[in-house]
Amino acid sequence: MLSLNNNKMKAKQVLNTMKIVSWIVFVGLCIRAGSLIVSYFISVFVNKAAITNLFLGLDLSRLYEYSITHYNSIMLLVIVLAILKAYMFFLVLKLFAKLNLDKPFTFVAAHSITKISFVSLLIGAITIIANGYNLWLIKQVFFPVVITEGKAYLFLGAIILIVAFIFRRGIEIQEENELTI
Repeated sequence: MLSLNNNKMKAKQVLNTMKIVSWIVFVGLCIRAGSLIVSYFISVFVNKAAITNLFLGLDLSRLYEYSITHYNSIMLLVIVLAILKAYMFFLVLKLFAKLNLDKPFTFVAAHSITKISFVSLLIGAITIIANGYNLWLIKQVFFPVVITEGKAYLFLGAIILIVAFIFRRGIEIQEENELTI
């Protein structure tokens, strides 16, 4: 019995640590998304010189000179990806808020995990599209735009989706056990 309580305490400690880390990541991603949005609007509507330092040294001035349409498209993709990453961590925080270690297998938790997996898959798909667009742009103007690797998000999304299926099976087993008691 003591070992069971120790495991439960360790699980709560890990869960609380993950909540704190998730909050830090979420806030950072929100700041990144907000900075990208603000710097984009400043670069388009206020001061064209802002294009040379959009966010953390991102310089798309050559792309802007080549084509405003391509500049807008790349910035839209980068902003959408930043927003989706922040949203994914928002869903993680919502999951942590609803998670009960005494009865972890709930439909709400399974639904949240499924949503997280779909957002991760969406991030991966958009990133792959953005990278393909980026490769095409490199051939046109020899100017690379840094966009993260999408395969990692696809892999993460697939793993989380498998966890969601396992969670749903856990719910079924938990409900069967409650009916037999």
